[in-house]
Amino acid sequence: MSQASLLALGSNGSGQLGIGHTNDENSAQECKLLIAGPEDDELWPDLWPSPIRMIKGGGSHTLVLLEDGSLFVSGDISVNRTGLNALTGSISAFKKVPKSVFDGKKVKICSALWENSTVVTEDDEIYTLGLGSKGERGMGEGALGASGRLDRFFPPEEHIIDLASSMAHTVVVLSNGDVHGWGNGRKGQLGEPAGIVWKPRKIERLPFKVVRAVCGREFSYLVGDPSDGHHAILGSDKWNIKSDAPASIPNWQEIAASWGSIFVLDQSGKLHAWGRNDHGQLGVMDHPEPIRRIAAGSEHAMILTRRGAVAFSGWGEHGNCGPRIDPQGDVKEWFQHFPPYVPRKCLKVLGISAGCATSFVWVQPPVVED
Repeated sequence: MSQASLLALGSNGSGQLGIGHTNDENSAQECKLLIAGPEDDELWPDLWPSPIRMIKGGGSHTLVLLEDGSLFVSGDISVNRTGLNALTGSISAFKKVPKSVFDGKKVKICSALWENSTVVTEDDEIYTLGLGSKGERGMGEGALGASGRLDRFFPPEEHIIDLASSMAHTVVVLSNGDVHGWGNGRKGQLGEPAGIVWKPRKIERLPFKVVRAVCGREFSYLVGDPSDGHHAILGSDKWNIKSDAPASIPNWQEIAASWGSIFVLDQSGKLHAWGRNDHGQLGVMDHPEPIRRIAAGSEHAMILTRRGAVAFSGWGEHGNCGPRIDPQGDVKEWFQHFPPYVPRKCLKVLGISAGCATSFVWVQPPVVED
């Protein structure tokens, strides 16, 4: 596969878009890499050294995980929320996190909270970074800052197959279908009893084997195998997130969640969604084309159609849904398509991701012949 080029738009006050400055952008801009030079870090164009596996956005920081297990970060790096061992400051381009932060191991999966990051390495060790006043660190009451590795809390024969976080809580899904979580569980999003969960705790009485999870601000959404369509929503019913849910979701392909909405893409390319819609967050559900990928940010959603088009809907005040918004800063009554212009003509869109008023699109640039 050719190396990918990453494009970004949206909120950028801390440099979380990684585009070389800290201004919000409502059109796609090329991300930049900070590469160690002989005297100082140097800003380079963003042809990534390995394909992009996933992108996760926190309150003001962004994580980019590559297929080779390397992790890059941009934005607010204070209180060591990104692994760069910084107490203050921010960076406006993506910088590689040293492997030494994770004891020399490759990263398998990651997630971002408001002021935290969670990382799972290739040997299923969990590292939590940043602040933790509501249990986000998962290291016990009183473990409020810095970074560290969690004590293993599951049998050695099991491994982690999924990891999800929202504002202040995290869940992990194990290969046996069990789910454990920690952080702010005051709305029941981490099971019962409700309250702050300072260390990883198993969510009991789940009626099916869980294979995937996503998190909203006050809920956790858990799904079983696509063949049976089982799903469960733990937490608050704000925005009717529980009461409006379908009885089952058979043949699902992908799931995503914003702070108050849930999105389910089925294998036919049809999108099902419910929950908060006051900013038009669910607007992409009515797109006329079959959909290949979905992504959900804090209050906006993105889709990638099977023909390769990208569209946005929802709250776009910071430019994360493009330049065309209504007086309230929303994209409600139309689909805002990805601008036809990109810094380099791309062969195709490879993936999409959405964070806290941020949007990312990675594309395959053309092969340059000599």
